[in-house]
Amino acid sequence: MSTEKSIEHRSFGDTLTDVFHEFSILLRYMRFRIAERLRSPLWRFIGGQRPVEYDEVDLLETAAPEQMQKPEDVLIPLRKEQKADGVNEQAQLQNSKRLLDMFGAKFNARESSKREAAAKASKASRSSDGLQMEFDFSTQNEPVDELDSMEDIVYSLPEGEYMLPPFPLFETKEEDDAIDSEEIDATRKSIQDCLDNFSFDAEVGDAIHGPTVTLYKVSVGKGVRVATIASLDKDIEMALSAPSLRILAPVSGTTYAGIEVPNQKPSIVLCGNILNGRAWHQTKAQLPLILGRDINGNDVVMDLSKAPHLLVAGATGTGKSVCLNTFIVSMISRFSPEDLKLMLVDPKRVEMQAYNTLPHLLVPVINDVEVVLIALRWLCYEMERRYAVLGKVGVKKLSEFNSRPKMTEEIFDNENKPIPQKMPFIVLVIDELADIMITAKREVEMCLGRLAAKSRAVGIHVIVATQRPSVDVLTGTIKSNFPTRIAFRAATQIDSRTILDGMGAESLLGKGDMLFKSPSGADLQRIQGAMVTDEEIEKVVKFCSCQGYMPPRNFESIKNSVTVTNNDEGKVDSDDYSGSDAKDDLMSKAIEIIFQTRKSSISYLQRSLGIGYNKAASLVDEMEKHGILGPEVVKGKREIIPESAEEAMRMLENDNND
Repeated sequence: MSTEKSIEHRSFGDTLTDVFHEFSILLRYMRFRIAERLRSPLWRFIGGQRPVEYDEVDLLETAAPEQMQKPEDVLIPLRKEQKADGVNEQAQLQNSKRLLDMFGAKFNARESSKREAAAKASKASRSSDGLQMEFDFSTQNEPVDELDSMEDIVYSLPEGEYMLPPFPLFETKEEDDAIDSEEIDATRKSIQDCLDNFSFDAEVGDAIHGPTVTLYKVSVGKGVRVATIASLDKDIEMALSAPSLRILAPVSGTTYAGIEVPNQKPSIVLCGNILNGRAWHQTKAQLPLILGRDINGNDVVMDLSKAPHLLVAGATGTGKSVCLNTFIVSMISRFSPEDLKLMLVDPKRVEMQAYNTLPHLLVPVINDVEVVLIALRWLCYEMERRYAVLGKVGVKKLSEFNSRPKMTEEIFDNENKPIPQKMPFIVLVIDELADIMITAKREVEMCLGRLAAKSRAVGIHVIVATQRPSVDVLTGTIKSNFPTRIAFRAATQIDSRTILDGMGAESLLGKGDMLFKSPSGADLQRIQGAMVTDEEIEKVVKFCSCQGYMPPRNFESIKNSVTVTNNDEGKVDSDDYSGSDAKDDLMSKAIEIIFQTRKSSISYLQRSLGIGYNKAASLVDEMEKHGILGPEVVKGKREIIPESAEEAMRMLENDNND
């Protein structure tokens, strides 16, 4: 019996030894990879110091021969596992390896003698069973003299290759997940006392601590109306001395109500932390955008391709511009200029000028409202052109087009141009819609409506932001085509209803505190928006633009691509027209409408042609002058003299010839 126990004990010891051996190798490999990644001059460029360097030879000789013979035996299997997490995480790993290949060879050659000596000393002091849990590091304080600037890094890339911005360009910080239990207990007691003072049968239970607010669960007694607790919001707010709070009665999908109370010490959510997080790496979204962190502390990443368009609104200074910057940075951190094209509209002229050298831009950042109209017309034209291309190839959406097998023979589109193998996403970002709507409301509304209704399948998406959420800016046409919405703090409940079709935005805290309405129209999700600083934007744009800067297209090339706008709608763009061709075209359309409907009033022509009253009255007077219409009889009714539209056109041509 003792022999069997001895055998079992010896077997367990061998197993434990193997486990420690594997763990030792894993720790050594992890430290080697960290040192490998931080060794590059890119770390010094962003303000860091060169870290202590682990002896690579010692790592390789520590491992058993049957487990590891060379670095590729470890690197390759790990990379294969990373493929499941997404293509872009693989790209980031390749970036680190490329930097090591560029600079590590010369550095390692210069330090080869020192490494060999350290390896021999480490091997001599190693125990016989190969287990040694102490790791030796050699501190290297001398500066790296090889390619010390970021421009040198990107200029050294092979021609035609593009490197995504690496994570060290973004600021990160160690997050403190500690919860102040005393604060939560005191708040819970205050809420319970307030409910008891009003004889409200309810019990305050657990709390969910988020980055900005804490949700307290309230279980309501039987026979008590849940909606009654919402009427106590001001009383609870005064009892807690809180700037604002939000009551959910009930929390969707649960049996309790919720009271969201602001934290005394809110935490800042950095974009860099989310870019390094699991949610960003493991997302399967085609066009991911970073939103921030929800009340449960989970990173939130939305898919713009499923949105497919986004409306952002809120009062001034609540975080809209920071939110747009986060969207732009997250997109250029994920896609190369070949896969993504941006069109940025900044009527304020100060928010997006940092992106002017970005190679992802179709045109320079747009500041002039007249150019915005040209850009919207071009996007409508590009949408129709892409639909024609998809029809030629025989696919239904852009993802199928880009993933189709390589063409054996060249195919041409309707303009006799060769069809490319891939087409990029196009994202239009408008920072302030109100200024544009004041200048050209009808045409902007019509173009945005067309894009929002049809452009999803061809990879064109729109993000619109405004600080004036009134009904004359967020019209019914725009709201109906933008189901995905983000609301920052609103001034009144009316503004909240305009943005979200419901209340809640008036109770937000500002500084990135938002309510997110998903495309499904489900319950609102409260999120603390991620923050990206101006310094981070500058670093990322500089990193991207250094890689063979490609100047954006000029406005003339886009203007020449657009034919007469909205001809298929049978409308003109304004009351003013110049030239005989435009005048004759408008007159012929007016004659066709009159003979089709047998209605000749000025107001009817105004509505049908989408023109002003003065222009419609001029057309009617012109037709009366040529004998097409008789004088006004009563209430705008006139006699239609010719029997057909063809006869009316002949009368008009004869008078013009005379």
